[in-house]
Amino acid sequence: MRHFLLATIIVGCVISTTAVHATIKSYCSGEGPLLYLIGGGPAFTTWNLQPIQKKLSSHYRVCRWDMRGVGDNANLEVKSDESALSQWLQDMQSVLPQKPVMLWGHSWGALQVLLFAKKNPQRVSKLILSNPVDPRLLSLEHIERKRFNHADTLPRLTLDDIGTPVEALYLLRSKIASYFVDAKRGWAYAQQFDKKDANNRLNIRIWEEYKDSPLTQADITYLAEKISAVIYCQDDVLQPENYAEYRKLLPQQDKHHVLKGCAHFPWEENRRDYFNVLSTSLAH
Repeated sequence: MRHFLLATIIVGCVISTTAVHATIKSYCSGEGPLLYLIGGGPAFTTWNLQPIQKKLSSHYRVCRWDMRGVGDNANLEVKSDESALSQWLQDMQSVLPQKPVMLWGHSWGALQVLLFAKKNPQRVSKLILSNPVDPRLLSLEHIERKRFNHADTLPRLTLDDIGTPVEALYLLRSKIASYFVDAKRGWAYAQQFDKKDANNRLNIRIWEEYKDSPLTQADITYLAEKISAVIYCQDDVLQPENYAEYRKLLPQQDKHHVLKGCAHFPWEENRRDYFNVLSTSLAH
């Protein structure tokens, strides 16, 4: 794996990590042990993780960044002749310090932090898997059928909208809303997002590349001691497959936490219980 020559510039809470010909924008806040938040999608924004960052920054130095080709880093080249996933993992090599840090991964991000830890175990002290996709992707097989079919609260599309950016934005927001138990809350949350917050083409590419070399049971067993917690929601669209798979991979009962009253975004739908479990798992 190629290593980057680094130069780090800190301005307020925005950190620009220069790696050869690219600058990765990341955002950090707080003081204390280092914790990095890796978002889902894949190829989805991380600004929606700010509530987690704000809550934990009283005890930790919490950092996040949009992956190459997405959001604030959409301008960074994703080379066509090189695996996009390997480029994301190389960027993690650049952004993360050499000393061991804690990694929190949500949904797809859980797989990404596991992939990084597999290659760099000495640089990871603890892993938190939040609403994780399972390594065999069984939880994705019927996900379109399991998503919540909420009635629209947005104006309906017209025939003139078909094939336009208006339709693309509507589809993005309706999909985000479908990951919530509560329709009203889901649609309100979804309306905060716009088309720059996701990269559908890159999303598909990352999934296909992961399928070529997925995590194995041996990989999870190897990392088991670093995995402090796996947090699920009872009504998540990834259920019941993700819970069943991780229970087999990680037999220790005390690592698993199933929350009620939430689906895929527990820090929005069941804030109290989610942060209780998360804070305890980080401190443990």
